Amino acid sequence: MKKFILPLVNSILLVYSIKAQTNEFLPLSRYGFGSMTRTYSPFSQACGHSGSAYTQIDEFNPLNPATLGFLKVTDAEIGYNIKYKSIRDNQTSINDLSGTLSYLQIGIPLRNSINQLLERKEYKHTYGLSFGIMPVSSTSYNYQVNDSNTVGATVRKLTGSGGLNQFMVGFGYRYKKFSAGLNLAYIFGNLKFEQVFYLRDQFPGAKDYYTDRYFGSGFRPQIGFIYQEILNSAEFKKDATKHGKSLNVSLVISAPSSLRMNQYSIHYSELLLGNVATIIDTLSFKENNLTNSTLPLELTAGLSYNHKDHYGAVVDYALQNWSSATLYEGAKGNFINESRISGGLWLRPEQNGFGSILKRSQYRVGAFYESGYLKVKNEILQQYGLTLGMSSTFAFQRQSGTINLGLEFGKMSVSNLINEDYFKVNLGIRLNDNEWFLKRRYD
Repeated sequence: MKKFILPLVNSILLVYSIKAQTNEFLPLSRYGFGSMTRTYSPFSQACGHSGSAYTQIDEFNPLNPATLGFLKVTDAEIGYNIKYKSIRDNQTSINDLSGTLSYLQIGIPLRNSINQLLERKEYKHTYGLSFGIMPVSSTSYNYQVNDSNTVGATVRKLTGSGGLNQFMVGFGYRYKKFSAGLNLAYIFGNLKFEQVFYLRDQFPGAKDYYTDRYFGSGFRPQIGFIYQEILNSAEFKKDATKHGKSLNVSLVISAPSSLRMNQYSIHYSELLLGNVATIIDTLSFKENNLTNSTLPLELTAGLSYNHKDHYGAVVDYALQNWSSATLYEGAKGNFINESRISGGLWLRPEQNGFGSILKRSQYRVGAFYESGYLKVKNEILQQYGLTLGMSSTFAFQRQSGTINLGLEFGKMSVSNLINEDYFKVNLGIRLNDNEWFLKRRYD
């Protein structure tokens, strides 16, 4: 199994920085750091973007590094999403279809659970390690503004592209009921903004070109905690094969961090004579102009209830202190504190893994609401939506895998400025392997 997983991880890492760039039209991505992106596990995507306290022995949860302490088999995952949306403002409306690679991650337990069975002793301490790469923000727009003044009709073309990504390394440790974890993310990427301005009816014509490019880099730490209480512990002690009823409480803290932005900027004029364009003047030029920005403190509290692997519920509440964050030089928009509440339910008709595929599958539903992060012309960004999903397992080279499908219906708006209705399909595949760190019994 490792012979399959490791080449898969290496190959996708090589192309991720290219394929993960979105082709989605994001009209508000000129503001702040772009359109901010959160990465959720397939479970969380379908449970209303919640689940920071949710744990499973075969599934790493990127919302909380403390979940690594509960992981018992290696978990390699890749996700992709397809999004269709309708965008409206006071003057026009457009439809947009896009798709992007959403994440790649692997969680590895450092103590193999098979060794525990063969040695006939229970490990008091368990550890886990994770690696992942995923987007932080995306910038993608291309539109034209036609206007007029005393000189004549004017045209302004605006485009933006790029985004910020993060490569994360995580470690989790569990002792009995308590688990703690640490993530360290390296943030990298670039944002590019371009403008072209000219008089439409002028000949010979002159065009002004403005290009601003920012190369960002920085580190961001995150710590997470989970406390798990087994509610039927007496039943569990009599028969360890019984499914447990558990209640998890979690807290995740993403620390404030600095993000260095290296600016490259040029503004020049071009004269067009027939089919020949000639640069006639360079009006301004900046290179290696270093500016600092900051990402805010984020707190997420969560609850998760699991009733014998048959059904359960999750709920999260998060706060981000964006009012204390700072923008880099040349950025637009104003930050405002963000709050987010989300919750979901899940059901597995047959928790023992037998029966038809429909009975063995897990079904999920959820909802979320978030407000804040960005204020544009005194209007606050808001988003809410409903989610659905299911996961189905399959056998693979003496191991197991899971196919995840999620649907999301949502709305994003900045009150009187812009409204977006969208439909999103989340696809994911998970491969599990229980042979990592397995001790040899025979030579």
